[in-house]
Formats: sequence, structure tokens, C-alpha cells
Amino acid sequence: MSMSRRTVRSVDPLSRPQLTVVRGDAANVAEPAPERSDATDVLGQTLIDAFGDRVLFLFHRRIPGQTGDLPIIAVTSTGVHLIEPRSYPGKKVRACRDGSTFVIDGVRHTGIADQMREHAEALQATVSTGPLPDVSVHTSYCFVDGELPLRPLEIAGVRVLSVRSTLRRLRAGGPLDERQVEALHRDLSRRLVRT
Repeated sequence: MSMSRRTVRSVDPLSRPQLTVVRGDAANVAEPAPERSDATDVLGQTLIDAFGDRVLFLFHRRIPGQTGDLPIIAVTSTGVHLIEPRSYPGKKVRACRDGSTFVIDGVRHTGIADQMREHAEALQATVSTGPLPDVSVHTSYCFVDGELPLRPLEIAGVRVLSVRSTLRRLRAGGPLDERQVEALHRDLSRRLVRT
């Protein structure tokens, strides 16, 4: 499974290319900075390294007839997890006063929460017509870079987690057995289209 696929929607508008500043003569040219992977690739590799085949994943999928990339879906004994990776290196990540949207370095980003709500509703509808219709769908943002507050953070009812907290959440035990997890994963992998 290739994790290097990039989509227009998975690239944050605030990310900027890494530049190498060269001072002096041409003989002292530094190697260019390696290309950075997007947040989904970075988190995806971390999750695969941490869990192997104990958690079943789908990467970069979409629901037929809908637009938008579902970056990471994890199927565990606690249900189906929709994880939206984000990366804002060096930027303060907060919620607005009413908790409805992100404020990143003082700028409101209303589209992020709207997109998550749409994706969560579509995934819940897909799961509810599958082999285990009552399985819970959990949603979260996972920040691979960015300055999160020390206290718990939620945006429009969706938890904002660090990579460590995401790993902890996926390790939690739940009511589904291995066969049910595999059936859910198989059903979603057939019905969700690769982007």
C-alpha cells in the first residue's frame, strides 16, 4: 500500500515549502531540504508502525457520489474511527470562544469543522447500511505538528488530539471481536473508493 499519494484537499493552505538559504560561494552549496510528506502520510506511517495488522486501516478513500477525501479510517474493537490529520508547524492551535471552529495563530478556519461534519455524517450513513449497522463512528483531528493547548480541545464536538493521544485512543478495548472488525473493514474497503 503506497502512502505517498497526495491530494489537493490533504495539503493545508498554511503549509509552505521548505527553502534552503545558501550564503557564500557556489562551492559551499548545501543539499536541498528533502520533500516533506503531508500530514496523512506521516501519521499513516506512524500508525502502521505502531499497530501492524492489529488495527485495520483505509487511507485516502471517498464515498461514491460525494467529494472529499477521508484521509484515515481505522477499524478497531471500539468501532470505526475517522481521523483527520493536520499539520501547522510552529502555529498556535485553539478554538474560537464558542468552540465551533479552529483559530490558528489568530486566524479563524471555519471550513475545517464543516468538512469534518460532512465526512462524519457520510461515513456514519455508510456504516449504518453495512454488516454491523449499530457500530459507533468516532471522529477526531490528529495534529502531527502545531502547538496544542495543555487542556483538552474540541472543535464542534470533535476531539483534537496529539499523535500520542490518537495512539492511545486506537489501543482502547471495545465490544467488537476480530471477525467483526474484519467484516467491517472488508465492507468499507469494497464500498469506499480510492482517491
